[in-house]
Amino acid sequence: MVFHSPNFLIFMILLLIPFYLWRRGRIPLLVVANIIFYVSSGVGVLLLFICITLFTFMTVHLMRRKGLRWLFWAGIVVNAGNLIFFKYTLMIMNTLEPLIGHPLLLADLARGWVTDSSGSLLLPIGISFYTFQFISYLTDVRRGTIEPTRSLLRFWVYIAVFPSLVAGPIMRGSELIPQLDELNRRHIRWEEIRFGLYMIFIGLIKKVLLADNISVVVNRLFADSAGLSPEQAWQAAYLFGFQIYYDFSAYSDMALGLGYLLGFKLVLNFRTPYLSSNPSEFWNRWHISLSRWIRDYIYIGLGGNRKGKSRTYINLLAAMMISGLWHGAAWHFVVWGGVHGLLLVMYRWTLVLNKIDWIKRLRSNWLYRMIAIVVFFHITTWTWVFFRAQSLSEAWMMTKKMAHIFEKVPLSPSLSMAVVGGLFVLHIFEHLIRNYEARSSRVWHWVPAPLRGVVYAAFIMVMFYFMKGETYDFIYFQF
Repeated sequence: MVFHSPNFLIFMILLLIPFYLWRRGRIPLLVVANIIFYVSSGVGVLLLFICITLFTFMTVHLMRRKGLRWLFWAGIVVNAGNLIFFKYTLMIMNTLEPLIGHPLLLADLARGWVTDSSGSLLLPIGISFYTFQFISYLTDVRRGTIEPTRSLLRFWVYIAVFPSLVAGPIMRGSELIPQLDELNRRHIRWEEIRFGLYMIFIGLIKKVLLADNISVVVNRLFADSAGLSPEQAWQAAYLFGFQIYYDFSAYSDMALGLGYLLGFKLVLNFRTPYLSSNPSEFWNRWHISLSRWIRDYIYIGLGGNRKGKSRTYINLLAAMMISGLWHGAAWHFVVWGGVHGLLLVMYRWTLVLNKIDWIKRLRSNWLYRMIAIVVFFHITTWTWVFFRAQSLSEAWMMTKKMAHIFEKVPLSPSLSMAVVGGLFVLHIFEHLIRNYEARSSRVWHWVPAPLRGVVYAAFIMVMFYFMKGETYDFIYFQF
């Protein structure tokens, strides 16, 4: 079920009525709700998910016993193996078979497990996200940073809580389980419900009015990538950058809003990332829960910056390439992650220049920051080509086209470029609204209630018009 479908609306109404009336039954209700939500993707994948959950729950408790600490690695292997089998088997076979010159043993059987009749990858819904939550939970318990819950029901709700199950945010056990422990005693205030509805409403606007409509143009442009002019190649990259932002942040906003309706807070996943002036800032504002997961469990696990500069750069590059591979089982995703890793390395190189007083003062100047934001936005836009392209060769072809943008002078004005400019202005507006949310709310509530109601109704009618009875999956459902 997608959040903006009629089925999900009915599902939420049927859940929230008893959820608010029966405090002591909130955890059991969420247990059942998670099962109903997930079973829509298939009974088989639900049973697999439950089995992995039971295995991890038992492993966490057994590995704390003397002589059984090795079970931690068994838990890591089983969870990572589950993800690797479903997500990367096809990539591994397609890479190795041309190298060795013949099909791998049991290749046809493996393909039958992980692909459908058309050869497309059959990926259990949410597997990338719940695998990372399992691994972080195992690691945090081993490190002693959290005490494992003894309640299997609460553990299941933590792992499978439906607002964040499919596309995050990736929650830590220390963030969500204590909230679940208090859930049956919590009084959910009207202010929380109102803020939750506000976040859902914002997410719907981003998804239905922006992302889904941008996708029509993006799909058309990338379908004819070989015939695009340099200007059209940049248009495709710009528009996809905004499509994936509005699509993914829409899901995250709605997930956050649903969490508020259910009495718990999920972590914020986006903070207007295209207003970043450098790669480090970008990854502190884009898919925040994944960025900190990669930092805490991959980058620091590899040694972080504790083993000298050269090792730090290698760790950064490796962590970002793993991040790219997590996004998709194809080499162009690995290259996308590697490019961002190189950007982070080069940015670290430039930090030494801050020792020069005039450069440090220059970098703190607001005009320098504005220029840096514009420059880095275009670098980020280029990297999205590797994310959206179907292959490395297509991404490289688009890159060569984009490099020839200034051969045609002057550039001709186009509606698409005007739309790109409008989307960036909208991004700035979102930044201002989010940074001054309380003040914005007070100003909005100065407007008479009947007029506010008319505005809400108008937006709802516009969204129904654009949906036209259809709902589009979120981009990150495929990851």
